Amino acid sequence: MIRKFMSYFSKGIHWGSTIFIINAVMVELTNSPAADFFRENLIFQILGYLLFGLTFSFSQIILESERFTNGIRLTVHILVITCAVLILGFVFGWISMDSPLIIVIYLLQLAIVYAAVWVIHYYYEKYCIDEVNKALKKRDTDTD
Repeated sequence: MIRKFMSYFSKGIHWGSTIFIINAVMVELTNSPAADFFRENLIFQILGYLLFGLTFSFSQIILESERFTNGIRLTVHILVITCAVLILGFVFGWISMDSPLIIVIYLLQLAIVYAAVWVIHYYYEKYCIDEVNKALKKRDTDTD
């Protein structure tokens, strides 16, 4: 139990830090007005990205639960992620509340990224299963 918790925790810190570094580099390279806000609130922003990573990491518990069907798990997971992203986005200033259109665009981006990750994950898992099946078939033919 502690090992699993630490695994989720370390993955969350890892991904939060990675996303922070990518965004920090993008903000600095574009020299956008957001760069000043980012620099002035650096510790606050780092905390936000770490919480972001931890939220994504610990939300995997939902997907690993075997109590519910895949559809329910997926629905609950995307709702948790969406709520967390919106809350963190508003608290840490990543989403501007100036226009509802900005929020809609942000949610569309989230949906596209979420769908892309799931498609990639699905095909990767399918590939791994096929490889295991091939190895088992080869083992079965070698023993006959």
